[in-house]
Amino acid sequence: MLYSTQDAFAIDDFKTKQLTTLNKSQELNNYYKSKLSVNKLLNRSLISFQANKSEPFYRWFKYKEGFSTNFVKYILKLFGEPYQNQVVLDPFSGIGTSLSTSCENGFDAVGIELLPHAVLAINARIASKRISKDRIINLIDQLKHVDFLDASVESQFFFKHIAITRGAFPKETEISIANFRKFLFEHCSSEDIKSLLSLIAISILEDVSFTRKDGQYLRWDYRSDRNLKSKFNKGIIYPFKDRLFEKLENIKEDIGNTSEPKCPEFNLISGSCLYKLQDLKSESVNLVITSPPYCNRYDYTRTYALELAFTGVDDKKIKELRQTLLSATVENKSKYADLKSLYIRKGKLEQFERIVEVHKNHPVLSEIITNLNNCRDILNNKNIPGMINNYFFEMNFVINELARTLKTKGKIIMVNDNVQYNGNEIPVDLILSDFAREAGLTTEVIWVLEKGKGNSSQQMGIHGRNEIRKCVYVWSKN
Repeated sequence: MLYSTQDAFAIDDFKTKQLTTLNKSQELNNYYKSKLSVNKLLNRSLISFQANKSEPFYRWFKYKEGFSTNFVKYILKLFGEPYQNQVVLDPFSGIGTSLSTSCENGFDAVGIELLPHAVLAINARIASKRISKDRIINLIDQLKHVDFLDASVESQFFFKHIAITRGAFPKETEISIANFRKFLFEHCSSEDIKSLLSLIAISILEDVSFTRKDGQYLRWDYRSDRNLKSKFNKGIIYPFKDRLFEKLENIKEDIGNTSEPKCPEFNLISGSCLYKLQDLKSESVNLVITSPPYCNRYDYTRTYALELAFTGVDDKKIKELRQTLLSATVENKSKYADLKSLYIRKGKLEQFERIVEVHKNHPVLSEIITNLNNCRDILNNKNIPGMINNYFFEMNFVINELARTLKTKGKIIMVNDNVQYNGNEIPVDLILSDFAREAGLTTEVIWVLEKGKGNSSQQMGIHGRNEIRKCVYVWSKN
């Protein structure tokens, strides 16, 4: 097989952590031991946004949850057949790296994405392929005549804050953003230009604010007016105008260096893949390249609150988005009732019950939930067991729907991390591979990065440093 090369070697002695000394966890490790393989061609930079930082078009908006264009190209080279009407699907599209890279390399593509700022980033990058360098130069000249500090700007153009973003900007920045939004409204008739300028704006919001993205939340600088006890200093808080023109120069450079801009055409579906996958035809996809949210309490609606608010998301919508996202935070509620109603409407109640049974009866997952429930009093949040249970419950449905849409001989490539709670590593890779097996898929290999991911500083202080597996799964439909 293509991936069984000298660049990947078996890791019979790979250090796998045990949740407890119970037999079921050991059995699961033994069952998949031969599938775990270190792939020296993969590293954390390749399967994260890091490698895109200097990539034309992709460097415009930092979205660290995505993977790189080179990773997608690597997968397409191994498993794809370009220009053979092959369809690539990414049910967690993010800012569309897998979609646009697939299209640019001769594949058709379908993506599903829930978060409005990510959808904006995808559409803006597509729009940029229709915009000439001369038009960007003209746009820069127009913006040079805008008085960004005109305090008389109408109130309707000011940033519409939500509760968790109020006070995020210095007063001068609030005025600058308002004047920028006024320019968008009064001088931009082209939807392509509006889309591109909106992307530029959301890409610099963190740089011009008192906030910094920090895992599960926004971290606030001590200079903000939120009366925080924190002494955190994020460093330079840039003027909006300066950062805006810097980004425009980046875009001018990227567009100018593309001799024949190609506009990738793909089908982007807005919404949650938990529900939207139902609309895709069975056996219509050749290759899935994706990375779901990790089971690590990371809350996209908080870390990207500024960007979401800029796109018009209000407090009510932010709460709805938080609950609609794949359950990976302690605030997520069970989607059991919603999914059951959906499957009943689709006439698939029997399939729903089968998927529920697989989840409910998985021995290692049951062990994990039981053990965590037994130590809830010492966890830093008592809702962690429920979050983990919901995460695997929903991922089981996603995997089953992906298996349904996949053609025979098709493959699913999934990037994901194992996680650790209360000092114990949860083998996300093995449990999800078990779900894939129950859905009719075969685990061909679980590529393990040579260097894993360290546990959180909080857990490190209590349990010491543990290196947790960071993996890429390869499942096939035979």
